[in-house]
Amino acid sequence: MYTESSPPPESRSRLALPNWQIGAGLGALAVVFVLGLALGGEARSIASAGLQVLPFMVLAVLAYLGSERGWAKILALIWLVLLLGGMGLLAFGYGFAALLNGLPTEANPLPFVEGAPVRLLLILLLTGLAGLVGLLGLVPAVRRALSRFIPIDPDSFVHAVALVAVVGLTLISFVPLLVLGAPPLLSVINNLTAGDLDLTGGRGDAGMLRDLLYGLMWLVPCAIIAVGLGVRRSFSEALERLGLVRPTLKQVLAALGLAVLLVLAVSLLTQGINWLWGLLGWPTTDTEAFGQLLGFAMSGVGALVVGVTAGLGEELAVRGALQPRMGILLSNLFFTSLHAYQYSWDALLIVFLVGTACGLVRKYSNTTTAAIVHGTYNFLLIMLSVLAVPWFSS
Repeated sequence: MYTESSPPPESRSRLALPNWQIGAGLGALAVVFVLGLALGGEARSIASAGLQVLPFMVLAVLAYLGSERGWAKILALIWLVLLLGGMGLLAFGYGFAALLNGLPTEANPLPFVEGAPVRLLLILLLTGLAGLVGLLGLVPAVRRALSRFIPIDPDSFVHAVALVAVVGLTLISFVPLLVLGAPPLLSVINNLTAGDLDLTGGRGDAGMLRDLLYGLMWLVPCAIIAVGLGVRRSFSEALERLGLVRPTLKQVLAALGLAVLLVLAVSLLTQGINWLWGLLGWPTTDTEAFGQLLGFAMSGVGALVVGVTAGLGEELAVRGALQPRMGILLSNLFFTSLHAYQYSWDALLIVFLVGTACGLVRKYSNTTTAAIVHGTYNFLLIMLSVLAVPWFSS
């Protein structure tokens, strides 16, 4: 059995909220979401940002409730399958858009590249297979075997649901890149820019930066709820579970120094990877298309917003919520897979290595310190590009 960081018993905290308060809190979130969509304008943008995290929060709450209530267990399993299916359809949709050879026209509404139908079928089959592999986590024998390597409780329904979601979504997210040979989002970007379309969808640079902040506004409370706030843990217990603490001055300084070292190391490693990939004839990430994708953030303010939102948001979700139960490797593979829509394998290797560094920081200190490392790293990379610093901005 895994003993380095074995999970605590999933017993209900005496400080947890009464059921009516849990319902009231979830109801308030639902009202804010629906009201925002109904109002339109900026309110709709705020509400829409919640779509990135609300489905996962609902799954977590149902999983916690399902540990003690049969009806909630059934709902959790149904929601889990729907979530995997929805992500599979999203992967298929990205693949569909990436295989278009230019924008649709009246004369040619589906200008697919050669061999597109076969690739789309392969994406559909592989995403279905990925979901089925993820569902193996519901088998007790599988969880018991995995508990030797990752800190899950094989008898916990919450951990079983989390395992299925993480494994299934990780595999699904890699499928489009595996089939297409290029990140689908960048292919879509190339199609849009070829048609002189606005990549921000009319939001502009400022609107896109606000959307990142809106996403963080939803993610923070959803992450706290997702680790059992009110159902299994009090507010302070939830923060402790996430690793959100006030870092010491030593930890802050160490995090800043590590971020600088990561930037230097990644810059060196990128040169080596580009050389090796070129030698082997492997495709690399389309830096021009990626630059267009991130163009709205190419400013000092943009670097700050991306640093805060990606640093805190991704660390809170991955290193804070997932790593204590999924371990560094599996949670980091999940983190890497989320970037597979915009990066090729060369850049994904860098993402994995940076994620591993943040995972080790989380393990030996806390999530707050890991977020400082991640956020500062992102901030420095963007600023180096904005300032066109030779070598670093290439």
